[in-house]
Amino acid sequence: MGPAQCRLDFCPSYFSSRLPPLPTRCFQHMAHVGAHRVYDDELQGAIFDVDGTLLDSMPLFFPSWVATGALPQFDLTFTEEYFYSVGGWPLKDIVRVAHERQRGTVPSDEFVAAFLEEKLQVHRAHEAEHPAAISQVVALAKAYKERGIPVAIATSGVEDIVMSHLAHAGIDDLVSRVHMVFAADVKRGKPDPAIYIEAARRLDVDPRFCRAYEDAESGLQSAYEAGMEVIDVTFMSEYPCPQALRDTKGRQIEKRTWVRDSVDSVVPSNSGASS
Repeated sequence: MGPAQCRLDFCPSYFSSRLPPLPTRCFQHMAHVGAHRVYDDELQGAIFDVDGTLLDSMPLFFPSWVATGALPQFDLTFTEEYFYSVGGWPLKDIVRVAHERQRGTVPSDEFVAAFLEEKLQVHRAHEAEHPAAISQVVALAKAYKERGIPVAIATSGVEDIVMSHLAHAGIDDLVSRVHMVFAADVKRGKPDPAIYIEAARRLDVDPRFCRAYEDAESGLQSAYEAGMEVIDVTFMSEYPCPQALRDTKGRQIEKRTWVRDSVDSVVPSNSGASS
């Protein structure tokens, strides 16, 4: 499948004129996953991923994976292709799968815990900058709040790092803590739907009447399996999409088997994102 422009299914006219409109520029090159749509008079909540969705944090996380894996006690290789292909996974699963693929064995829980603790320290020690907010997505979340629609977060991230990054980006007040769900809050991480179902539960709304915003394949599947309207933010105009992510997403879309309803799937065009 070659690059193509996405359909503009999700357009401003989708909403009732009696409510404050969402920012028009946010809808350019936005793609749905699946055919489910929630109309304005049915909408009960909007749920956002963080890393790669609200925050341009993914490129900042990659070096700590590489550096930690290169340590002799771990001896694991992390490529950009693998890094973006497992975006949204629980961190422990990223380590386990890398170990299984490269060493042919399942790592012990102690190995995984030691790797992640070291990775956390490496990230904190070498983090030279904090991720910026992805303004188009943040504008959507703020617009929902202005319209009186509750907003939640569903992230596979580590709580203290996520909270620190949100604060440095100036959006730590975007969602109340009680409406934030982290990987540690659920038994099964993305792509299992548990984290999105829990986010809807905390908003006291029906998942079928929520919109979910995601960047990673596992998160898109998680929200889809939760029964939500699902929107891939990497199709948004000016989304900060590095070439490695664009290439990985194209391969994932071509191999996608978990979407069970009819919808057009496209690969982000070069004009729809800047690296």
